[in-house]
Amino acid sequence: MDNWDDLRFLAALARTGTMKLAAQMLGTNTATVSRRIDRLSERLGEPAFVKTPDGWKPSKAVEGLIQVAQAFDGQIQSALHARPANDDAPVTVRLGCVPFILRSLLIPGLERHTDMLKGVGLMFNDRLMKDGLGDNDIVIQADRPEQGRVITRKVGTMPLRFYRPVQCRDPHNWAGFSEALDDFPLQQQGFKRFGCAPRMRMDSMDALRSLMLSMGIAGPLPDLIAENDPGLEPLDMNEPPYMADFWLLYHESRRSDPVIRATADFVVRCFEDAEGNHRRAEAAE
Repeated sequence: MDNWDDLRFLAALARTGTMKLAAQMLGTNTATVSRRIDRLSERLGEPAFVKTPDGWKPSKAVEGLIQVAQAFDGQIQSALHARPANDDAPVTVRLGCVPFILRSLLIPGLERHTDMLKGVGLMFNDRLMKDGLGDNDIVIQADRPEQGRVITRKVGTMPLRFYRPVQCRDPHNWAGFSEALDDFPLQQQGFKRFGCAPRMRMDSMDALRSLMLSMGIAGPLPDLIAENDPGLEPLDMNEPPYMADFWLLYHESRRSDPVIRATADFVVRCFEDAEGNHRRAEAAE
């Protein structure tokens, strides 16, 4: 490749999936990103990216180059962050997770464990039904990734079960997650229990809780959201919860990055706090 700087544009578009977000990441404009990608495609003799309904996806021709670019970028970031800081400006870490994890675990944890994030500035992004890291340095998700050059770390376990409003008006129907999660064990439990698909679906836990209360129907929720809500009660008090494992992932090139390690340790501590609170609540009952 004649211009190594093109790798930055290649990696940015592969990471974000859109010209606009890639341009924002690189501090340039969409026209420049498009021009650089077109130039790379001409050099390869075939399109570097293919436009899909989910954004720009890299073609087979650039998969190897993307791995090189991502590894190179991660190694540079790790090396820079390992140097003694010359100023007080924090290093921004982009963390993607579902909103209820942010609201119920991470935001409360910021007040208790701010000392763990010295030199780190967090930027939180909602991440719903997406694969890979996208425009994030770290992602928290319920499924362990099966492929990709990422480091995975189990951060905690969370109980989920079916709840219903105390004033349940429709015992024959239920609300559930989006179709993308139909294989999720708790969603499968709903199909078997009610003998039908969800009457309504949501891709947000908080929105699902509001829907259940508004419509007076049951649905699956984390204990973290539902157990302290006086308007909700377990659908079956004798049925044990489904225990969902949550994982943290980041690119393998950031393995030695101190700000990534500090952020990962902070996330683990937030999950430990939630699990400890749940155990104490159970013991008090």
